[in-house]
Amino acid sequence: MTVRRSSKITRSAETTESNRNLVTSFSWGWYGLALFVPFAGILTGLFLYDQDSREVRKVGRNCLFIGFLVWVVFPIVITLVVAVFLGLAAANYFADMMPAGGE
Repeated sequence: MTVRRSSKITRSAETTESNRNLVTSFSWGWYGLALFVPFAGILTGLFLYDQDSREVRKVGRNCLFIGFLVWVVFPIVITLVVAVFLGLAAANYFADMMPAGGE
């Protein structure tokens, strides 16, 4: 019976495949990191987007997207919502100061 030995190239391909599976199987962890720590999610996304595997690049792209949304778009939306509520409160305050015209 012959024993098959693996070459360095085969071992390298196996480790690359296992790394790819590790990244894609932990994708929800990467997405959670991007959601709760946007800067770390953007850095992770940049690192993963530079990989050769299409699946790993997809995870990196999603991390970049989530990190950008949480770090840039979400604060802008919150600021606009707060501005609308403050505007409504100011309008209500000035409306209460006006005399009633019905009497």
